[in-house]
Amino acid sequence: MIYVVDVNQMSFAFVARSERHASEIAGSPGFVQALDRVFLNRRGSGGSNHRPRAAAVQELALFNDMSSEFADATADVLVARVG
Repeated sequence: MIYVVDVNQMSFAFVARSERHASEIAGSPGFVQALDRVFLNRRGSGGSNHRPRAAAVQELALFNDMSSEFADATADVLVARVG
């Protein structure tokens, strides 16, 4: 399933097996560091309490379009900005 984390009026989507798995990913140090890098020149991402939610239909479609571009890549996780 596709989950979304909203941070500073931006939305980032990723794949997780369940809501619990999505929470583990969103709370992991690597995920938080990656988001913090996005906001390095801004106010910051606001810490590590980003709560994932299920993607809306439009976000799901955008994520699927983006992920198809990387279909041949061997990356374990794709995090795409969808809003």
